[in-house]
Amino acid sequence: MTTELSGQAPQARPESVTVPMSAVPDRKYRPARPDRGPGRWFRACAGIKEEVMDWAPSDRAKYSGLGIIVLNTGCLAAFAMYTALGKIVVAPAIALLPIALIWGWMIFSVDRWLITSTHGLEGLNRVLIFIPRLVLAVLLAFTIAEPLTLRIFQNTLDATVAVDRTTALDTYESQLQICNPVSGASVSSPSCSGFHLNAADSPYAAQQKLATAKQQQAQLESIISAEEAQEQQLTSIATGECAGTAGADLTGQAGNGPRCKADEQAASDYAQQSGLAAKQRQLSALQASIAGLIQQSGDAQQGYAAKLHAAISAAVEQKRLDQDKQIGLIDEWAALEQLSGQSAFVFFGHWLLVLVLMALDCLPVLAKMMSASSAYDQLIAEQRSSDQRIYENDVKFREEIATADNEIGIYLSQMRKRDRMRAADREERVRNAQGDSDGLDDVRALAARWLSEAGQGGS
Repeated sequence: MTTELSGQAPQARPESVTVPMSAVPDRKYRPARPDRGPGRWFRACAGIKEEVMDWAPSDRAKYSGLGIIVLNTGCLAAFAMYTALGKIVVAPAIALLPIALIWGWMIFSVDRWLITSTHGLEGLNRVLIFIPRLVLAVLLAFTIAEPLTLRIFQNTLDATVAVDRTTALDTYESQLQICNPVSGASVSSPSCSGFHLNAADSPYAAQQKLATAKQQQAQLESIISAEEAQEQQLTSIATGECAGTAGADLTGQAGNGPRCKADEQAASDYAQQSGLAAKQRQLSALQASIAGLIQQSGDAQQGYAAKLHAAISAAVEQKRLDQDKQIGLIDEWAALEQLSGQSAFVFFGHWLLVLVLMALDCLPVLAKMMSASSAYDQLIAEQRSSDQRIYENDVKFREEIATADNEIGIYLSQMRKRDRMRAADREERVRNAQGDSDGLDDVRALAARWLSEAGQGGS
């Protein structure tokens, strides 16, 4: 054993203990390890930056749920468009699927933008920025909710549309019968506009001829009756005069005298002048014609009734074929409006369902708006500020680089300018000094001459 100079024995040093690396806990807390699970894809639907989210891992579940909400809204939009197209376009279901998916993708993209544009907002800016986005979300939600509402009420609406179509068909047939009578007469009522049918062999012309003939018969019978009465009266007077019958305007003397012959001649002349026999023949011919017209009108009316019935049946069948087409959105909207007007329960149920679906469609924006500012929002806000500062410094740096040569050139130009100005100033001072020296020499020469002249005069 060795001892120190002090004579004391040295203390024993503890042996070093080696700790295995597996026993040392991972002390790296931020940033957290990247998430490779399905939540990463759901957060991508909400526009989350994973490199920033790694610094706030506690918000991963929240934003995964928000991404699921955005994805569900896109799926609802696709289903709503598929339902609406099925009622507008007559096409195979597989042909409508791509259009519905495109619409769902568009709604998904808009909702994703609405959510992404609100990350990092705090305070009053957070409230103000949500107002226009919420309005846009409501408009989009209405386009999604209404087709889904019609889809939910579809069975009831289809039954209502079927009943309305049957009622409309019966009304249409009844109006056709009113506006197209069996008589063939034209009905000029404004309510019959668009309800007239063109059936061949209308009995109206034959009935008009029959009516005209009957009118002529009545007039001719009245004339013949009056003339026959007048002729009968004249004949009776002639007969009584010839027979010697006593009475007014009678002589009472029997025999074929002048008065008897005159009365007989008057009766005969009246019959010839009035044309009673011709009128009677005309009446007989007219009665025969009327009998034929009656038969003709009856046959025409019977045939026309069959043709008119066929025309009405064809028009009603065409109307039925038009109605048998696929029930569209307009038909269902009209039926829903009709049911809402008839039942307060249907009215409130319809709008309650619309509001619920609109709330579901607006849920991405509502969920973001109702949630408090998260750590992720603060990190995004700080990153935006950092990006802005970096950009400003970068712009300033590039500006310095771009203007360095020009600034040096300006500086050199200013130096040359100053040098030239100093040189010009020196030259000017030299010229001034030389001018002053020449003037002094002239003064000295003049003074010498004066002195010389003065000396000569004194001597």
